[in-house]
Amino acid sequence: MWTKAGAYEKLQEIYTDQVMQEEKRRVFQQVYSHLLAHLDDLQARNGLKEDVEKQLKLFKEYTFMPGDNLFQSMRYIFLIARGERVEDRQLTQEHVQRVYRALFKPAGLKTPQIPDSFWHTPLGVACLVAEKGVEKAYPILDEVVESEQP
Repeated sequence: MWTKAGAYEKLQEIYTDQVMQEEKRRVFQQVYSHLLAHLDDLQARNGLKEDVEKQLKLFKEYTFMPGDNLFQSMRYIFLIARGERVEDRQLTQEHVQRVYRALFKPAGLKTPQIPDSFWHTPLGVACLVAEKGVEKAYPILDEVVESEQP
């Protein structure tokens, strides 16, 4: 049986800096591919200047972007999932909604269409914890512990 402290301890073990960086890279690639596809739709693929493309490649490599952006939202969400940040419900909701919008809100729809598979990704679990509380991750943590046993 999980306690809040025990669950956060396990999440800290799971969400290493490397895991969080890899998840940022994965998400960045999805959003960047989506951007390029939309530029193609608008016949504006050349709309990204060379210096902007270089900058985006650096953002992907170093998983850091200055300012208030998707990477900062992911960092905030991961820190909540690790129990390392005091939650501000409104700010948390803004960060979670930014992630959902960036990844799952198709043009023309008002609400994101989140696939079930998302909730099994590191970011999906972190969003679940940030939005609903660490207790919602107990079943997932049970699966993790079960898979770790020989």
